[in-house]
Amino acid sequence: MAYALFKDDEKLSRTFSTKEETLKMADDAGLVEEREGVPRLEDDLKIESCSPDPEPHIEDDLDWTPESRRPDPG
Repeated sequence: MAYALFKDDEKLSRTFSTKEETLKMADDAGLVEEREGVPRLEDDLKIESCSPDPEPHIEDDLDWTPESRRPDPG
């Protein structure tokens, strides 16, 4: 199963093989906050299962879409 980061039902990231990997990449992008000692995605962001991306990715590929930028926080 594949997972990606979503905001308001819009897919914001490429797919990853696990929820944990998706959360780690979101954390690396500055999209995770610590609340009561627990890492949580910023408001309105969620990790959902989805269809795998049609093209395979290598580690150097951009992890976040669209247009090579972080999701707009507001």
